[in-house]
Amino acid sequence: MQNAGCLKKGAAVLAVSMAMMFGASAEDLVKFNGVTAQGGPTAQVFPIFIAIEKGFYKEEGLDVTLNYSKGSSDAARQLAAGNVEWGIFSSAATMQTVQRGFPLKAIMQVYYPDTFDVVVPDSSDIKTMADMKGKVLGLSDLAGGEVPMARASVLEAGLKPADVRMVVAGEGDPTTVRSLNEKRIQAYAGAKRDLLLLPAQGIPTRSITPEVIAAFPGDALSVRAETFKKDPDLLVKFIRATLKGRAWGMANADAAFQLLKTKYAAASLGNNPVAPQYWQLVQTYYTAPPSVQKHGTFIPAAWNTYMEYLQLGEGEQQALAGPVKLDEVLTDEIVLKAWDGLDIKAAEAP
Repeated sequence: MQNAGCLKKGAAVLAVSMAMMFGASAEDLVKFNGVTAQGGPTAQVFPIFIAIEKGFYKEEGLDVTLNYSKGSSDAARQLAAGNVEWGIFSSAATMQTVQRGFPLKAIMQVYYPDTFDVVVPDSSDIKTMADMKGKVLGLSDLAGGEVPMARASVLEAGLKPADVRMVVAGEGDPTTVRSLNEKRIQAYAGAKRDLLLLPAQGIPTRSITPEVIAAFPGDALSVRAETFKKDPDLLVKFIRATLKGRAWGMANADAAFQLLKTKYAAASLGNNPVAPQYWQLVQTYYTAPPSVQKHGTFIPAAWNTYMEYLQLGEGEQQALAGPVKLDEVLTDEIVLKAWDGLDIKAAEAP
């Protein structure tokens, strides 16, 4: 019996030692499921993929799963409904969801610049958005993420919503190319990743997005207010590992690109003729402006500007019916705690 007791004790010590060496077992990991506005695996969520690949989440005791959606509005609905614990989607969708009565906490700025743009063919006579009066602007979807930005661009140019007609014109694909070549549209608004396809199809472009609109904030990572209140320590672990994933990917860009192209985002990068340019674009999303001291913290002024523009217009043209209390929505608390003591150089090691 004494020998049996010693064996059990020895086995327990060995199990603890193995767990310390190799991380928690799958049974011990806390499942933490999220959703992104992306419709499938893309390079735009590379910090999540890298954190999974390098074991950063496992080191924190987390089993993270990323789900996909039909866009920011859909992703925000999934989070609000409790289908997932966290979500990455547009700042506009965050504010709209809060205004509809679903309390969210935005805990990390994921992309710093907005991921949408308005462009014209390089040879076009249109120089600014003001020149679009009486013309047609193509979109990927009349309910797409580019719509609030496109409408704000129209208003910023001193035009009325009715001055610019908006129509669906593909996603940077041959439909968009035909629409531009046949003059059915004079400009196109869409995701910057889709805009990369136009020069590859023979249409070099240039941006006409007003500067103030181009400074709108990109996607943020949000959780429900109840999750923020109930388990902030779990959120710190999640954000710390995600910051490590971002750091490794940025410091080892070539290796990260190959990993994404061959494993995590092969469907969107493998045969993509502009995959290298897309990866370079994604890295700009994750580059904070000089004013940001700790990556992931917010720029409230940018959110406030966006909120003001979302309230312009009437009826369906008004993306936001009124202001939301941004000081109750945005918080740097989790990101700052995640940075505390974080050895980012170690995370960047190849």
